[in-house]
Amino acid sequence: MAGARARRVRLWVRWSLRDLRRRWVLVAAIALIIAIGTGAYAGLGSTAEWRYRSNDASYAALDAHELKVSLAEGSVVPAGDLLGVVGSIADPDRVAVAEERLVLPTQLDASTGDEAILVPGRLVGVDVVDGGPHVDLIEVEGGRGLDQADDGRPVALVEAKFADTHDLPLPLSIELTGGSAGASALEAVGWAITPEYFLVLGSSRELLSAGNYAIVFVPLATAQEITGNPDGVNDLVLRATPGTDVDALAADVERAFASRLPDAGATVLTIADDEGRRILYDDIANDQRFWNVFAFLILAGAAVAAFNLISRIVESQRREIGVGMALGARRASLAIRPMLVGVEVALLGVVLGVVVGYLLTQAMKQLFVSLLPMPVWITTFQPDVFLQAALIGLLLPVLATVYPVWRAVRVPPVAAIRTGHLATRGPSRLLRRIRVPGGSLAQMPVRNVLRSPRRTLLTALGIGAAITVMVATFGTIDSFVFTLDTAETELLGGRPDRLIVVLDSYQPVDSPTVRAVTGSPAAADAQTILDVGALLTNDRGDELEALVEVLPLSGDGWQPRIVDAVDPADLGGRAGIILAEKAARDLGVEPGDVVTLRHPRREGLGIRVVDDPVVVAGLHPLPLRPYAFMDTAAASLFGAEGVANAVQLEPAPGSTPDDTLRALFGLPGVSSVRSVASTADYLQDSMDQIIAVMQLAAALVLLLALLIAFNATSISVDERVREHATMFAFGVRVRTVVGMSMTEGLATGLLGTAFGLLLGTLVMRWVVYGLTGDTMPDLGVIAHLTPVTIATAVVLGVLAVAVAPLLTIRKLRRTDLPSALRVVE
Repeated sequence: MAGARARRVRLWVRWSLRDLRRRWVLVAAIALIIAIGTGAYAGLGSTAEWRYRSNDASYAALDAHELKVSLAEGSVVPAGDLLGVVGSIADPDRVAVAEERLVLPTQLDASTGDEAILVPGRLVGVDVVDGGPHVDLIEVEGGRGLDQADDGRPVALVEAKFADTHDLPLPLSIELTGGSAGASALEAVGWAITPEYFLVLGSSRELLSAGNYAIVFVPLATAQEITGNPDGVNDLVLRATPGTDVDALAADVERAFASRLPDAGATVLTIADDEGRRILYDDIANDQRFWNVFAFLILAGAAVAAFNLISRIVESQRREIGVGMALGARRASLAIRPMLVGVEVALLGVVLGVVVGYLLTQAMKQLFVSLLPMPVWITTFQPDVFLQAALIGLLLPVLATVYPVWRAVRVPPVAAIRTGHLATRGPSRLLRRIRVPGGSLAQMPVRNVLRSPRRTLLTALGIGAAITVMVATFGTIDSFVFTLDTAETELLGGRPDRLIVVLDSYQPVDSPTVRAVTGSPAAADAQTILDVGALLTNDRGDELEALVEVLPLSGDGWQPRIVDAVDPADLGGRAGIILAEKAARDLGVEPGDVVTLRHPRREGLGIRVVDDPVVVAGLHPLPLRPYAFMDTAAASLFGAEGVANAVQLEPAPGSTPDDTLRALFGLPGVSSVRSVASTADYLQDSMDQIIAVMQLAAALVLLLALLIAFNATSISVDERVREHATMFAFGVRVRTVVGMSMTEGLATGLLGTAFGLLLGTLVMRWVVYGLTGDTMPDLGVIAHLTPVTIATAVVLGVLAVAVAPLLTIRKLRRTDLPSALRVVE
């Protein structure tokens, strides 16, 4: 008995494997569809775990500081004083290692023969004695590191991402300015990565990309010499001994500095307070939510397509099941063979999914390494994430076989054996009433579409699922690119060479510093501006951070484009503010409404934070929510009449932007000079990671759509083998049959593409206006579909399906007419 059962099992397996071999191209394509869905889900769904592990390992590998003490701007104390304060706390053995540094703003000239590179930055003087630094170690990406022999010598390391962005050579002669000792020439001997600058952040008044803000590391003695601070330090980093309560240690250190150096303005922060670290970790969860949506879309599209295709393969065996029942075979036994086909296709798809997931992991690893240079990247395969995808990949093909097998075995054998038009349950009365021009062959494709509505809808649904995922993915990329282009257009405002000169403090507009900038022979159309950080609140208490720029809103200089403004007479004597359209939407206000502006106001020699009601005087289309603008007349609101902290200007006639940068670079009182285009560069850098990963997903989606189009056509041809053989027997040419298949594919493709375009657009708009509103609240992404995306959808959903029958010409020519026409009725 057991032997007979084993023989039956072997027979079923061999029979099902024969079915797979007979359709191996189709089976491989369906398995690849499942593989794309499961692999993409596993790869995209693993990014959060990769980044958490990589971040933790990178901070640990370079002994990141656990506490940092920074003195107030302008405060410098003799070397040893900071260590002395830490040594005075109760139980100083809680500190394992501590190092003093000198950290000051600077400007870097790293120009090469081909490119003028003049950017703001930060000079970090580190301890190189006895193999230091020992806290916040420096990983050298290229060249060599700093050692004790370099102390006091004009050598430096430049932050690696900045160097990579500009493709800087080694060694490189650079120049630093900003210190009282004037400009200093140094030699860059390597590119550096260190925990504090895994993510480089510039001044709070600037949006700077990786290529527009430089961190330069030099030996401590060198930093003291070139900045004119002999034996001076202003920064301390330390690590606690294992088991120490870091928060309690921070409180003790803070009390010690308040007691022993009360005038230094020391700020004590733990590593958790580091802004760059916080952004790195916070972005993981937000980004993962974004990837999860596209991972699910790809998996869902693949699942629907696999379900559709496998169920049609099983339905094509309906006659064989009917013959088996007519010969007395048990229904349960007949169901095993097609079920095994579904299981074997699913298993093959899951195995291939491991390969796809691994390849996607490696590709994403390269993207992350290039965008976030850290010393350790852990991108191991995540079994739990893949298991979720694998279960779906296994379950859906099996379910896809259950329904058609159930339909086949529950009917009388004669119904299952019935072929051709007798096997369909289409709207026959409707077919008789529809007048289709042409003869019977011309009418056949349309009648085939209407005669089998279930099959037509399933095919259209499979095509529509692929088009939905493609439109949602490509459309989201289109939206990001369109938003970045809009931001650049609005920021430049027809003045692509506009520059912003950021001052190192608030200055009277007639001060020597401002006069030196506005009166430079290399500058033209100079306007002083005032940038102020503020908080906007509506009447419900909702709050938004804002960067308010006070500048002339009339005249010849650059000003924001206002798309919706109230009459100045309607302001009622109150100050008006121009908000971003997204800020207005998020606050639920419109022009003419009143919001509360919490902002600093200069009063005498001090500054007080006050709340003032202001009227929303208009909206601007710049898709950056924090940006707000007020006219120069509103400067009194800030107690800053006749005061500026920045100047906007353009190159003088005959001068290039580089000429103006060089002329203003290093002026006393100037913190930095940057082109407005650098803000667009910052936005592009911020979006590079998302766009790059989405482009990987888009490539998978494109392949998925092509496979579905090919499979849908191949199955249709297989289903009509007997019909085609009958036409060949009556002398119909192959080209006529192919033309009919193309016509039928065209009709089905149109239906599926229309459905996919509609649903894909809705999904894309939800991603843009729903998901990104939570994950990227400060960027007002604009939903946009390019003609290229629409054309690609039409080509894949209509033309690819319509043209795919051309691939079956060889198969049709080799049709065995007697075998195809042989039937038992």
